[in-house]
Parts: sequence; C-alpha cells; structure tokens
Amino acid sequence: MGGLLLVLGTVLSMQAAVAEPPRVIALAPHLAELAFAAGAGDRLVGTVAWSDYPAAAAELPRIGDAFRLDLERIVGLDPDLALAWDGGTPAAAAERLTSLGIEVVWVQTRSLDQISTALVQLGERLGRQEDARAAAERFNQALAARPPQAPGSLIPAFYQVSERPLYTLGGRHIINEVLARCGARNVFADLDSEAAAVDFEAVLARRPVLILAGQEAGSADPLRRWRRSRTSLPDQARLLEVDPDTLIRPTPRIIEGMDALCAKVRSTSQ
Repeated sequence: MGGLLLVLGTVLSMQAAVAEPPRVIALAPHLAELAFAAGAGDRLVGTVAWSDYPAAAAELPRIGDAFRLDLERIVGLDPDLALAWDGGTPAAAAERLTSLGIEVVWVQTRSLDQISTALVQLGERLGRQEDARAAAERFNQALAARPPQAPGSLIPAFYQVSERPLYTLGGRHIINEVLARCGARNVFADLDSEAAAVDFEAVLARRPVLILAGQEAGSADPLRRWRRSRTSLPDQARLLEVDPDTLIRPTPRIIEGMDALCAKVRSTSQ
C-alpha cells in the first residue's frame, strides 16, 4: 500500500511540474509586447531596457538591453525560457543562456504576416493558445483592410532611425511593408540588412520625397538637419515626425502607427 501511495505521489508531483507555467524573459522590447498581446504577459519575469508597453512591461525587472545581458540578474530570476529576437539577439548571448539551462525560443518578425505567426507561436509555447489565436485573427483582419498600394505609384521615402550617426532601415525591415500600405517605398530597400549607417549625401542622391524621423518624448527636433538642407531636397519633399514605437516595432500596435502615417501622407499630398 505504501508503495502504491509513493507511486501516486510521484505521478501527482510530475503532473504539477508539467502544469507549472514557465518563467520567461524577453530579450527585446517588441518580444515583451508580443507576449502581453498573446495574453501571456503574466509569464514574464524580466525584460530588457526600453520595454515600455504595456504599462505592466515597464514594471518588470531589467536584464540588460537588446545586445548586452546581465547574466547575474538573469540567473537570479530563475527563468525557464528566453524569448530571442531572430535577426537581433546575438547568437553568443543565446548560447550563453542555453549553457545556463535556459531554453531559447527564437521569434521572427521580419514581415507583417509574421506578427500574427509570432503571436500564435508564443501563445502555444506559453500556454495561452486561445488568447493568442484571437489576437492573431484580429491583427490579420486589420491588415487585410489595409492593402498595399500599386508599386508604380509609390512615393520615394527615407526613414531616419537616428541623426548622428545617420541610421536608416534596409530591405529586411518590416518598415518596407508599412510604407507600401501608405503609398510609399523605402529608398534604401536595396540594402540587405535590417538597419545600416548611411551618408547624408547618399540620401540626397536617392531623391526622397518623403523624409520620416522618429520623435522621442523630450528629444530635440529629429528633422532639423533636413530643414536646414531644404534646398538640396526635391521641391515637393515633405518632412514628417512619426512615433517609432508604433511604426517600426513589430507588434499589433504597428496598425496604429501605419494608420497615423497614412493619414499624414494623405494630408500632405492634398
């Protein structure tokens, strides 16, 4: 009898272990946001700098930034899983986490379609399948209602990530699809990278008609250099400040950023 009770106790302990939700860290701000969007924000025990949405993400312990991790802090949080950015998280960092016994789950979001795929992936892995699938369906419906414009009519556009050094987004970045839905095209789409440093003269040579720059709260005018160089730009050139968190962060909120950009493009075209 004692042996039977021991076996039953072992089985119950194993079932409890299986049912225990994973402790998760996010290695990029958009991954933390995606986890919350998938209904699994309560699984997160840590995230990186600049994780500021939703408000609950901003309250989580910080484990470094997207490229440098505080391994001592991570070990102290005792995570089971780490959500890694496919295309951004350094392979060496992921290997170090694996060596510590932390499972690394790679999440790819290089296209708009992959946002819904990522939501489903996280929902399945973190035990929030129904919530994640519902979120993915809402995103897919919103995306379908905003089809890309005809290629031949796209306005040449330059997206400025930072002024000094002058950084932009290349052909691998999701910004290309966002621009296409607002009637624009990335003049640096031929760069085989997500982001790259470019020369001021190289931008002028590509004759952008639309120059977009992210505006952070409390920061200086990100378009000041272009305002001083208006005579070097096409006569019809337009300078627009945008919210980088919604426009280029690959999460469901990108629909919000897309709508804001499209509205600005339409208003300046009239």
